[in-house]
Amino acid sequence: SSRGYEGAGLGMTPAKFAQGGRGEAIGYTTARSPFGWLVVGATGRGLCWLALGGTSAEAETSLRAEFPLATLRRDPSLADLVDAAVGQVVQAGRNQGKDLALDLRGTAFQLRVWQALRDIPRGETRSYSQLARELGDPKATRAVARACATNRVALVVPCHRVVGVSGALTGYRWGVERKRQLLEAERRL
Repeated sequence: SSRGYEGAGLGMTPAKFAQGGRGEAIGYTTARSPFGWLVVGATGRGLCWLALGGTSAEAETSLRAEFPLATLRRDPSLADLVDAAVGQVVQAGRNQGKDLALDLRGTAFQLRVWQALRDIPRGETRSYSQLARELGDPKATRAVARACATNRVALVVPCHRVVGVSGALTGYRWGVERKRQLLEAERRL
């Protein structure tokens, strides 16, 4: 229900998101990273999009596809967000992006999952079913997987830290090989 968003500071309401971001102003930039090209998008409330791509154009296209009706403008000053996001993976001692302002857009359950993902220590993983149990809803494994699949701020909300129950790397929006690279980078520290 949209009433759950009133006064909660959760970002865009479900209705507004369904309208493709109509009325939202999103600044963005792209940059090369050790994991491919990144695009970050931010509203006045915080980071709302961080995606990986094989090329700058591919990364930028993902933002345009997610928010087709938003006003998008290139903003090179957002390069600091790229550095902070990559630092969550490659720099020891980082606090998993908890100092970044986020404009997360999702249901109340998705927001709980995304917060739980941010609480997984660097270099560790959880299975979808473990995460569901930690959230107090052991039957919500599929809902947890869906929340991971719809995460809009990769690296900062580290959905790459969720694996299959056997420990196998399972689907990842940006490819299983990239997921492997992210986990290996975290474990090296």
